[in-house]
Amino acid sequence: MGFNPLWRMFLKAIEVISQMTKLNWESKIEVYRRWGWSKDETLNAFRRHPYCMRISEEKITKTMDFFVNTMGWLSQDIAKRPEILLYSLEKRIVPRCSVVQVLLSRGLIKKDLCPCSLLVLGETQFKKSYVTKFQVKVPQLLNLYEEEMNLPDVRPGFERRIGC
Repeated sequence: MGFNPLWRMFLKAIEVISQMTKLNWESKIEVYRRWGWSKDETLNAFRRHPYCMRISEEKITKTMDFFVNTMGWLSQDIAKRPEILLYSLEKRIVPRCSVVQVLLSRGLIKKDLCPCSLLVLGETQFKKSYVTKFQVKVPQLLNLYEEEMNLPDVRPGFERRIGC
C-alpha cells in the first residue's frame, strides 16, 4: 500500500485494516468513488489518514454532502485532507463554516483560502484568527460560532481549486 513501516501512520493503517473485512473495505472504496474519488485518491487519502476508512458510510455521505453540495468544495480537495471527515459536523464543521461564510460575504477574508485549513486549526487558533479578530466589524460572530447556527442557503465564495 505504499507505507513506510517507520512512519507512525503505518501502525494506524495496520490497526484499521486488521479491523475491517474485505467487503467492508470495498464498500468504503465505493462510497468514496460515488463522491468522485478514484481508487488511487482513496488509497492516498488512506495513506494520509488511515482512520478515514473507519468512518461509517453514513457519516462519510453526510459530511461529503455538506462539503460538496452545501459548501461547494471540490471533492478532490477533501481527499487531500481526509482527517476533516472525522470532525463533528455539528460541533466543528458547521459552526466554523458559518463564521467563514459570513466573513467571506463581507469581504473580510480572501476567497482563495484553503477551506480545509480552517477545519484543522485548533480551537484557540481558529477563534483568534476568525472570530475574535473580526468581532468589532461583525459583533454576531461569537454568537454564530457558539450557538452552532445553521448555514444560510448562500454558498461561500471559496475559489474552487485543487491543492489544499
